[in-house]
Amino acid sequence: MPTSSPGPASSSARALPSLRLGALAAAIVLLSACDPKPSAGSVAFPDDAQIVAALRTDFAEDPNNERARALVAQLGGEKSSLDYAIRRVVSRQGAFEAHYDVSLRMGRSGADSLSALYAQMIPAEEAAKLPQPVTLEEQEKWLRQQAQAQQKSAPQDAAALTATLDALGGCYRERKAGDSVTLMSGLAALLSPERSGWYAERLQSPRLQLSCLPT
Repeated sequence: MPTSSPGPASSSARALPSLRLGALAAAIVLLSACDPKPSAGSVAFPDDAQIVAALRTDFAEDPNNERARALVAQLGGEKSSLDYAIRRVVSRQGAFEAHYDVSLRMGRSGADSLSALYAQMIPAEEAAKLPQPVTLEEQEKWLRQQAQAQQKSAPQDAAALTATLDALGGCYRERKAGDSVTLMSGLAALLSPERSGWYAERLQSPRLQLSCLPT
């Protein structure tokens, strides 16, 4: 017997699976657009904690930072540390450029730091002539007298010494252990991925500004 052709109801039933598959595919596309996944080989932005860890490692391990580490210990004491504030992170073809500021977390009083710094600026034979025990006020008085004495013979040196005393006194004299002192702003570093995390390499920055540092 000849088979009868499928009726309208049968055609609709057969069409339903394809319609459902089409709707499911459309839903998957929409979900993918709402929640994109990184492609193979892409690198996600480092978070602030990762950037700070890389910057700390660079500062602690780079031999070129030896003098800077000594200066930090001199200004803040042996228990001092550096704090990093990340301001901006920009993608640079597989690496990232971080813009940040650095402040000093004092490990002792600012007055003690100034006294230790000024003691290195005064010759031992001259320090022995000062009233004992030598106070910060006596040290600063002697240094300012030296600046005044050099105004005619070495005016630039005299001006630099006076500016240093004014700046450092304003930055540190009233600071206590645990206080924060801004040292540098507008710094930049290149962050590159490595097996163990991130590698930081400092960059020259036209926005760099220094404060509360000896000149």
